[in-house]
Amino acid sequence: MSATPLPFESALNETASMPVSPLRAILTLTVPAADLGLHPPVLNAVIRWRLVLLRGIVWSLVGLIYAPLFAGLMELLIRVGGGVFANVMAAGIAGLACAVLYGSRALALISTGLGVSVGVVLLIVLPDQVSVGAVVCMAAALAGVVGLTVPFPERDSCQVPGKAVAGLMAGAVGGVGLISTELLLATPLSRVAALAFLVSVSGVLYVATVRGWVDGICRRRQASPARALLATAIMALLAAVAAGSVWMINGPLLTLGDPLWQAASLAMYHTMPQTILGGLIGGGLAGMLLEIFRFSWVNDLR
Repeated sequence: MSATPLPFESALNETASMPVSPLRAILTLTVPAADLGLHPPVLNAVIRWRLVLLRGIVWSLVGLIYAPLFAGLMELLIRVGGGVFANVMAAGIAGLACAVLYGSRALALISTGLGVSVGVVLLIVLPDQVSVGAVVCMAAALAGVVGLTVPFPERDSCQVPGKAVAGLMAGAVGGVGLISTELLLATPLSRVAALAFLVSVSGVLYVATVRGWVDGICRRRQASPARALLATAIMALLAAVAAGSVWMINGPLLTLGDPLWQAASLAMYHTMPQTILGGLIGGGLAGMLLEIFRFSWVNDLR
């Protein structure tokens, strides 16, 4: 795939007034190579590897969000009877959430903002009188009402469902790949290795397939009721995940009333360092591979 300019590349050109230095050579493309005594291929290689590193950092942050979300969902699904496919379902839901957060704008911000607000307010006002399930349902219902009544930009309402489906499928396929890998090795992977594998595989699959999903959904008529309902359902799911995450994070500090949520929260906390490390490694690896093989940035979709 052809490389495309980064969204913030133009901002880096503001350094053009800086004195010529190796740092400026790395930060901008406007410095003549002769001024630094570098041959053009060498300077291009420096800039190229800077972009690889930069994209790895961005995707490390995505992995930092994905991994704890996956861990919490998996602990919950295991306790409600998800069985061997609990990680597939958790990976798909986490992939959907991260795809919308990473690739959308107003819809993702409003959804997560509503979810976090509902979770925090109820946690402060009624910590012992409301169950976690009720908090999740209230956040989802509020986001659903907003999604049905507030018009969003056409670009968001068109692309978000496609990106969400791509994230869901990529996460689920990554979860199946993780199960298959552990079966082939005949031994479970460590938490760090499992999360690094899952985040990197899901991330690469998402970027490789998202354009096809978005084009397929946006090709339909602009006023499609089904697309609007799908975007609303995605908003409700994001708000529910955000509200539930607030309560899961505070689980060890509170009596949540529901033993299932309490046990899942404690189990998630016990493996949190390994989970975060695996997410950072997997996200960074995915980002660098995407830049090395010149995959387009998700924000480049039109």
